[in-house]
Amino acid sequence: MYSIVKPCLFALDPEVAHDLTISSMSSYGRVFGARAPICGRAVQIAGLHFDNPIGLAAGLDKDGQAVSGFSRLGFGHIEVGTVTPKPQPGNPLPRVFRLLREQGLINRFGFNNAGIDALVRRLKEHPYKGILGINIGKNKDTPNESAHLDYVHCLEKAAPVCDYITVNVSSPNTPGLRDLADASRILDVVKPVLDARQKVVNRRHARCPIFIKLAPDFSDDDLNKVLEALVAVEIDGVILTNTTLDRSGLTSPHRVEMGGLSGSPLSQRAEHCLQVANITLGGRLPIISVGGVMSADACKQRISLGATLVQLYTGLIYQGPRLVKDAIRITR
Repeated sequence: MYSIVKPCLFALDPEVAHDLTISSMSSYGRVFGARAPICGRAVQIAGLHFDNPIGLAAGLDKDGQAVSGFSRLGFGHIEVGTVTPKPQPGNPLPRVFRLLREQGLINRFGFNNAGIDALVRRLKEHPYKGILGINIGKNKDTPNESAHLDYVHCLEKAAPVCDYITVNVSSPNTPGLRDLADASRILDVVKPVLDARQKVVNRRHARCPIFIKLAPDFSDDDLNKVLEALVAVEIDGVILTNTTLDRSGLTSPHRVEMGGLSGSPLSQRAEHCLQVANITLGGRLPIISVGGVMSADACKQRISLGATLVQLYTGLIYQGPRLVKDAIRITR
């Protein structure tokens, strides 16, 4: 079926195709309702039970409009967002580009979302039985010195309607955001969030795990320093990686566009970061691998390299929804 739909979607402007996909999946979910995850290799992380290790990465369903629809694909977990305290339009159009030769995407959306309050209203008492995560960020106009306040605000609002929270300090499309992920500064955001977590519970009325999403563009030494800092404060897990600013080896016309690169060109770098983190952490923290996961075999490879869970985004765009079931089956 996707082989028929894909050429039609790819004939559209990428953002129009994205919006049409979200609208269609939202309608699909309203008609058929949420379904439980497909049973695969079960995973336990931070007190959460994942029926299979394959999840939907943040960024596709920013405002949680299509959780029921995406649940129909069988994901073990779905992560929505990134969401910010206040609504914001994001960066000017055009802001997403297909790199067809490389099976990649460049986006500079810039945390366009309807705000945390709208997301919480939508997800309140949502029937999805899988694990539901919310990815949180800061507003563009919030100075870095006050960024922790945005993250704490989002945590306090979001925790009761989700199972875990992901702190996003790795998007390249909010000016200065990645500065917060430096080993000398990352705890300025993480510690207040962990402190605030003590006052909330998740939608299962239990402790709300906190994950942090990191960029792929660290040196190995800097990545190790960040990971050690996160271990020291007992974060619940790391998500590796967000999109990259690197353009090495690209030939597609859109390679010159500003923004974060995802898809196949990110695969090698994301795997390298996973390997470095696996060696450094030695099992002290679970690693959720994302970035350039373009096939079911790639999911199996990420798990063999030390990932506990794997998330999909750009691979879905190029390969279609069948990728989810194939990945769940091959990782059993």
